[in-house]
Amino acid sequence: MKIRIIGVVFCGLLVGGCTNLKYPNWEYVRIEEQVPSPSCVYKIQDSCSTEGEDCFEWYKQRATKFNANTVVITGSKDQDRYNRSGWTGNAKGGSYTTSVAEYYYCIGSKNITPVK
Repeated sequence: MKIRIIGVVFCGLLVGGCTNLKYPNWEYVRIEEQVPSPSCVYKIQDSCSTEGEDCFEWYKQRATKFNANTVVITGSKDQDRYNRSGWTGNAKGGSYTTSVAEYYYCIGSKNITPVK
């Protein structure tokens, strides 16, 4: 029994620790409403649609894949999305926010370089 509990705890630590390895230094990515300075280099545009503010963390993590340190939210739209089951007739869904963002690599006083 103790070995099973230790195994479960070890697996949880292993899985939890891997998220930081997958998106290194995502905590240092900034979210802005406009491009902060002319010294920023455009990387790519991306969109996200989810409940609440889950997109912010997702954008910050995705930015690391494109060597970007700044996310500029260029637009967002609130939507209601519902699906009805043909079998039961029950409706399922809710309010979602769809937003578009651009990733940039910026150099400036607000851009923190992580200490290694």
